[in-house]
Order: sequence, then structure tokens, then C-alpha cells
Amino acid sequence: MKKGLFAGSLIGLLAVMFFCLLGGQKNGMHYTYMKQEKAQKLMEELEEAEEGLDFSLCFREQSLCKSEADRTFFLPVDSTDVIWETGSFSASQGTRIFFLEDFGTEEKAALTAENHAIPFLAVQGNVYELCYLKLTGLPMISFEGTELTSEDGNPLYRFTLYEQAGKQDWVTECYTTATIRGNTSREYEKKSLRLKLKKQKKDGSIVSHNENLLEIRKDDDWILNSLYADNSRIRDKLCMDLWQETGAYHNPYGQNFGVTGEYAEVVINGGYAGLYLLTHPVDRKQLHMDSVSSQLSRGETVVERIYKKKYTAGWQESDFTGDYPDPNLKDFRGGFFLKGDTILENAQEWEPLRRMAACMEADDETFLACIGTLADTENIADNWLFFQAIAGFDNENKNVYYVARRRGNDSYGYFIPWDMNLSFGAVYADNAFYAEETMDEVESIVCFQPGMRMIELDAQDCRAYVKERWKKWREGEFATDALLARMDALMGQLTASGAMEREMERWPSGNASPDISMMRRFVQERMEFVDLYVDRLDH
Repeated sequence: MKKGLFAGSLIGLLAVMFFCLLGGQKNGMHYTYMKQEKAQKLMEELEEAEEGLDFSLCFREQSLCKSEADRTFFLPVDSTDVIWETGSFSASQGTRIFFLEDFGTEEKAALTAENHAIPFLAVQGNVYELCYLKLTGLPMISFEGTELTSEDGNPLYRFTLYEQAGKQDWVTECYTTATIRGNTSREYEKKSLRLKLKKQKKDGSIVSHNENLLEIRKDDDWILNSLYADNSRIRDKLCMDLWQETGAYHNPYGQNFGVTGEYAEVVINGGYAGLYLLTHPVDRKQLHMDSVSSQLSRGETVVERIYKKKYTAGWQESDFTGDYPDPNLKDFRGGFFLKGDTILENAQEWEPLRRMAACMEADDETFLACIGTLADTENIADNWLFFQAIAGFDNENKNVYYVARRRGNDSYGYFIPWDMNLSFGAVYADNAFYAEETMDEVESIVCFQPGMRMIELDAQDCRAYVKERWKKWREGEFATDALLARMDALMGQLTASGAMEREMERWPSGNASPDISMMRRFVQERMEFVDLYVDRLDH
């Protein structure tokens, strides 16, 4: 009976709708708005889709990211701009869409920050579905499974990055593989991912593909950090940014000896996965080094290499000689993993670390004589001072890279910090997050071993160097008010975008919170403590 009524009344209903719809043209954003009472009448004349309609909501002719579970589409916007983005909404599959809220007349920043769901009707023939649109102040990343596989047999996802909708070329599309990454973070219910971007050539083959994502770098190798251990979700990015401005470029190569990252929200196979930090590995491309294989092919006697310290271990020369601790891991010794495209399984490739460990274990006179010949002492002092400033206790004897560069006929080392989510009052704890917030360590020293030995012996006049560096940092990046303002701005970005509220909704047991009051207090007291400690270095 209902279908018969629909056939007889559709023409009249559409005529009524014509006079009751308001074509939205709000500051350049075009959409069709239907008043609630007319929408109700339309739904009474139609049938509700039992399993949901197959369609895409588009803005500026680009399909938007969709969370299938709650029938919600996401549009990234500039929530700091009062002017709405220019463009029109449409839909695929001959679908008509009617927004049930005249949202273009409302304040865009408020809609975004409140995680407001804007309802709309999607209509196909005599069937309708009630869906929602959410605005976000962050980029969106979506993964959709395909039937394709990469050259090594891993499944390929269709990868789409949506930047701010008001920009030109705001959507990037390609393929990617995605594998779970991390050490303790593998145990989290929310996983971090390692991505390798791909493209399909005309002959059907799958090859690596470089993209410049969010202006970070142009490459195929990416990381999506789940940020799950840090309840604030800002510590890792905060510390990344601080190192970028203090120590990352303090090297003779003019290269970025650090990492950068930008926030994004992620949808995987139609399911909202939460807030992530898109970043990159520390690799030879980041440091502008040649591959190990190319160095070997041209007969280099000193090969530049990168070592990544993932596990806690003190410096012991014996760790870098003799049998491997795990015969199945020929790239692992002393807490470090050897990176690069060629693993020779010989003693020579561990020689930079063996020599550093021997120096660390030597008597004071030998240490003073050798440390400056093995590694950049200003870089060591920068890392030590930085770890004191951020209270990076998880970086004491792990979570650093050691980069062996060529200098003359020998190698010369540099440290690079990474994985800094345990900082500014967050420390390791035996719980589901492997972390907790506490004020207990606000006046504790981070015992970064190479730096501590240098400070204790005043190697290379490092105490005077540290005092000079700290004075400069305190006048700039680590000025208390500037640091607090930076923290507030990052949290403001997450809350104003609506992403923090969505993160808490998606992962209710994930400990996320916009309350950074304890972190602010820790920063204030920590800066005072480091001031006193550095001031007393000569006493």
C-alpha cells in the first residue's frame, strides 16, 4: 500500500518540496536545506533503507571520508576562519541529498569544536537513509581494502588524504601497505601503523610511490603514531617541535636530525579509528645519506650507518662483539637495531657502537681523550640538556638513534631523540598504558649516559656549553610562558577540531583527556629545577 501511495503522490510531493527547500549559498558553500516538517513528510512517503544506501557524499566533486558504522561523513575545514569553504555538495549513484539543518548560517568554529553531527537525508528512488556530516579542523586519512597486493604479497589499501577543503588540490590518492609497528605499543587496542605508499603502473605492476603528505616530506615511507600512551595526545608532537627548533639542525650537514609530524584523523575500512600523528622514520633519506649498498659498491672503507635503540641497555663493549644475543636477529645488539638495506653480519658494521661503548666503560682519562674523536660532543650535550628539559626519562638508555657519519678516515657519531611521549610528567608504569602522570620526578635527573659522563668530567668544556645553550633556550623555546602557550595551542587544536572528543568517544578506555593542568604545573616546576641544576654545574 505504501509503495502505491508513493507512486501516486511523488509528483505532488516534489512540487511541494520545490517551494519548501532553501538552496544554501552561504559564503560560497552550496547545499540544499529542507525544513524539519517537510523532511518528516518526505520520510513518511518513502521507505527507510534496511541496510544503508550505497552512495558517496561529495564536496567539490570529491567523495568524502565516511564512517560506515554511524553513517557519518567528514569534511575537513579551516575552523579558525569565519568564512565557509567554497564549493558544492553532491552525491553519487543519482542520490539526492537534503540537509536538515541550515548549518551554513551557524558559526563554523562552534560546529567543529562541538563535534556536531549535521543530519541529512539521502534519497534514492523511493528509499531514504538518514546520515550525518561532521566538520573537523584536522586532515582526514582513509584506508579501504582492495583485492590488490604489493610486490611482496602484502594487501594493498586505497589511501586517501583529505586536507582542508578550501585548499586547491586538497585530496591525495594512492595505494599503501599498512603493518602494525611499535614495541610495547603493539599491546594497545589502538595500533600504530607503518605505511609504504604505492602506485599501480599502466602494465599493472605495483611500485613504490612518493607523496609529500601535509608538507612533511616527499617520500613513500610513513608512520601513523596512535599516541595511545599519552593521555594528553600532545607530548610527542610537542617534543618533536621543540627539538626541531633547538637541536635538530645543530649539525655540520644542515640536515634535519629529527622528526616532524602533523595530526590527522583516520578511518580504516569504513570504521573511525581516531586521532593519529602522521610522521616519518629517521632514515638515510631524512639525513641525506647514501644507502649502505651504494657505499659498499663504490668501495667505501668507512660506511655511514644508522642504529636505532629500541630496548633499554647500558653501554657495554661486550654487547657489540662475539655471538649475537639472538641468532635469529643478526641486526640487533646492545639494545640497538642496525638499519639500512644491507646487513653484512660482520663485526665491522657494529664498530662505531663498540668503540663508543669501550669509551663509556674506560677510565676518566681515556674517556676524556676519546669521546671527542668518536662523536659530536655538542650534539651529545644538546641531547642531554633536551632530555632534562622535557623530563624524558624513557630516553635515558633507549629511544635514540645513533648515526655514524664519515669524517676523514673514520666514523663520527650523532644522537637523535625519538618516541618522546613519556615526557613532561609522564613516566613508565606497569599498567595497560605503560605510562602514568606524576609530579614525583620533577626534580630528578635524566641519566642519558654519554651526556652524564661528559657533564661529570666537564669533557670538552661541556658545562660552559650547556649553560650557554640553556640560556638561549630559556629565552626562546623553553621560556616558561612560551612553552605553556605552545602546549595550550596544541590542545586547542585538538579540541577546536573536535578530534579530542571523537578520540574519547572511539576509545573510551583509552585515557585521553583535554585536561593538561598537571602537565602545566610540571612544566613550571621543571623549568625552575633545570635552571638551578644548570646554574650549579660549576659549583
